Amino acid sequence: MSYGSKNVRSLYYSLPLSAKNLFASAYGWNERRGRYGKTYRESLSMLRESQYWSNEKLLEYQHQRVSRFLPEVISKTRYYRGRDVYSDLLKANAPLNAFPLLAKTALRREPKNFYHDELESMRIRWMSTSGTTGSPLISPVTEQHFQRECAFRALAYEWAGISLDSHDRVAFCAGHPVAHADRQRPPFWVYDWANNWLYFSSYHLSKRNLQDYVAELEKFQPVMLGGYPSSLYLLALAYEKFGGSLKLKAILSSSETLFDWQRERIERAFGARVFNWYGTGETCANVAECNEGELHLKLEHSAVEVLNDQNEPCAPGESGRFVSTGFDNYAFPLIRYDIGDEVTVARNQAAKCGRGGLLLEKVLGFVDDYVFTSEGRFIGRLDHLIKDRVNVVEAQFYQERVDELICRIVKTDNYSEADERAILDEARRRLGTILKISFEYLDRLPRTKNGKLRFVVSAIDQSKVLNSFQA
Repeated sequence: MSYGSKNVRSLYYSLPLSAKNLFASAYGWNERRGRYGKTYRESLSMLRESQYWSNEKLLEYQHQRVSRFLPEVISKTRYYRGRDVYSDLLKANAPLNAFPLLAKTALRREPKNFYHDELESMRIRWMSTSGTTGSPLISPVTEQHFQRECAFRALAYEWAGISLDSHDRVAFCAGHPVAHADRQRPPFWVYDWANNWLYFSSYHLSKRNLQDYVAELEKFQPVMLGGYPSSLYLLALAYEKFGGSLKLKAILSSSETLFDWQRERIERAFGARVFNWYGTGETCANVAECNEGELHLKLEHSAVEVLNDQNEPCAPGESGRFVSTGFDNYAFPLIRYDIGDEVTVARNQAAKCGRGGLLLEKVLGFVDDYVFTSEGRFIGRLDHLIKDRVNVVEAQFYQERVDELICRIVKTDNYSEADERAILDEARRRLGTILKISFEYLDRLPRTKNGKLRFVVSAIDQSKVLNSFQA
């Protein structure tokens, strides 16, 4: 949920809760019009049928979509048109896995080279992502593709027993800036009556505020709770401490890696099952968990390969990374895009639920520490701070003390003071004015032992602070 320009946000934050609810509901109504149109309805109808197709039939559908997609985008996208290898492989009728891998660095260096030639005549929306490496990207998607994405999300809800068509009550605790970061007293939430949703701030989860979150959840009585695993885990600790009578049908986890210890605590506290969901900001992969607890890579969504370090396909039981051809978004076509998120292919590929798709054992996306503040807040995912900063090559937030957060940046030649001010403004909007924000500019950010870049790194003892949170 976003609230537009700085002036619009200032107006929103100055309103009483009743007016904020009207504001959020108007926003929600407008979003419904954009999400749930003809393409959404047609796509969801197809997905309800295709979820039970055999993998052979799904792969045949995938092949047909890719065969239509490649000739169009190779001839009408500057990046592919300027490289003979793509047209040569197309003329030779080469299989998809013969095409070159597309690295994130190439995409982020010149994203406009991936715009379709007829982009200006298309009806589009703009999407932003920082990926799992802190490298921001802003990309266009067609309205039809956006509605198709919404249909895949709706199907994941249906697998969890929730219907968007029926206006089921749903509460979210994720990166929605619904309350001013410096706010010390409730409400830390807003109602979207157009969708029957309750949005909680994930930036005000502190020991002092937990009982207020529990009380509002009890008042709303949602049938589903959704959000970041880091935020859901803190709410679970709150329910263990204060108790409650929620009768949830399901909990939907997304946007971060869900660990077994988080799942167990969340399910125990709320007495409901957690369903994990995975998607990308580039909208080129989709994974949903079914009622049997199995993760299905949706083959009708995009052509996704799981490759090892030698760029060979992974067999069942092996781990690798996602490489995707998203064959539906003609506005910003990606051919064999190396997403890089790590997954493990399940050993058993016979789905208990009878649905199709490649079964995965686990998906590793964001793996971040909490950021702690002197007011006692626990804050999870922070990628919103740099999502729109195209002049940032990589970013990492590092914390040694509760009164300071260091923003480490690898910048492009076009990076300016305006970029730093924008990052600082976004940090203030979500973290408040008490926490000191400082900047470090580096040529390369530190990696883990296996060469991975973590987006949020804390030198503070996480388990010690979490234990105090429960006391």
